Amino acid sequence: MKKLFAILLTLLPLVVAAQDYDFAKKIGGNTLYFSILTTGGKNGPTVEVSFPNSEENPWKGYSKPRGQVSIPDVVTPDRSTDKDADPEDDDTTAYTVVSVRYNAFQGCDRITRLTLPSTIKKIEEYAFDGCKRIEYIVCQAQEPPRLDESAFDKVDINIPLRVPTGTYEKYKEATGWRVFTEIIEY
Repeated sequence: MKKLFAILLTLLPLVVAAQDYDFAKKIGGNTLYFSILTTGGKNGPTVEVSFPNSEENPWKGYSKPRGQVSIPDVVTPDRSTDKDADPEDDDTTAYTVVSVRYNAFQGCDRITRLTLPSTIKKIEEYAFDGCKRIEYIVCQAQEPPRLDESAFDKVDINIPLRVPTGTYEKYKEATGWRVFTEIIEY
């Protein structure tokens, strides 16, 4: 029994350090990481933007996104960016991006511009925590995504938030979004 316990303690760090995404995709100059949420059903295949490492150290050992980060509406796996990819895996599924996972961009302090897709429904806690250099955000969703109030911790709330024409009032009243002082329709 003691031997089994010792083996389990030895393996625990390997389990904790396991990757926390299903596939990566190079978008612009950045590699983004995605976790599959569903593979079918009434909403079709969906993913959330995730992080490459563990939740304790989301970006340890990986290049953090910088500059313009544009999250797409739909993404297909790009096995060439995934060092652990099975070369026989030829998944060409088009996944709709519906959420940004907690801690997904935590500490990515070199992001300067952020574009969120029209398909986004939810942005979880601390998703963009510490992204201090964001100069503006464009959210293309007609309905304000459900936003945890900590999602943009340490992001300047006085930066422009650009939203689709006709959605100003929705964003101005939505939890989390209403803290932005400069909401502009485009």
